[in-house]
Amino acid sequence: MNRRELNLRSLDEIGGGVVPKGLFLRSGKLSILTKEECLELCSKYHIKCVIDLRTPIESAEFQDPLPEGVEYLQIPLLKDATVGITHETGSDPMTIIKNLRRNPEKLKEMVPDFKALYYDVVTDEYGKSQLEKAVATLRRNAERGICTLYHCTAGKDRTGILSMALLKSYGVNDEEIIKDYMLTNRNAFLPTLKKCLGIALMTRNWTLVKTAYNSFMAQRELIEIAIRHYDMTTP
Repeated sequence: MNRRELNLRSLDEIGGGVVPKGLFLRSGKLSILTKEECLELCSKYHIKCVIDLRTPIESAEFQDPLPEGVEYLQIPLLKDATVGITHETGSDPMTIIKNLRRNPEKLKEMVPDFKALYYDVVTDEYGKSQLEKAVATLRRNAERGICTLYHCTAGKDRTGILSMALLKSYGVNDEEIIKDYMLTNRNAFLPTLKKCLGIALMTRNWTLVKTAYNSFMAQRELIEIAIRHYDMTTP
């Protein structure tokens, strides 16, 4: 099991002791693991519950190979497929590029406005209600001593927003929240470099490579948008 590829980390080092230790893990999709690797993961960290933030289509195609006895909850933060965020069949950037080799510029038109997306998740009725549901579930599990892992596809955007809301609920300051969010780049850099190299070889288009790089890497200004507007909408 490769922690970096999975973008796996705990929240133990965040919050200066106010966040329960050993009870919250965040990651990318678990479908990259074999059943044996997932069993090893759950046993090592005593994971008893997994919250999947992906859309039902994503979850059905790339299923978490969870062992028996681990509760599985679906709490999607987005309704629809969004290139660069959700990864339903045919919407993954690399798949699109392979299908659009003759006109790769079309991909740039399909990359979402990340600033708007981070704003929407914490302010629109659906996104905010799902976010609050996920935070409540995580805190309830923690009160019972249950270790919960939550994830989306890359463990960056949706997972990052939920981490922000969870840490806020424990009174963690904004700089600590941003620090946790930016740790994704420690894990994402090498996989992103490989993807961008593939895009460069296929398209010879450096503007497109830059667009892809920015889509895969965490950007401080995005989580700052989520923090700012989440504060405005949370009592």
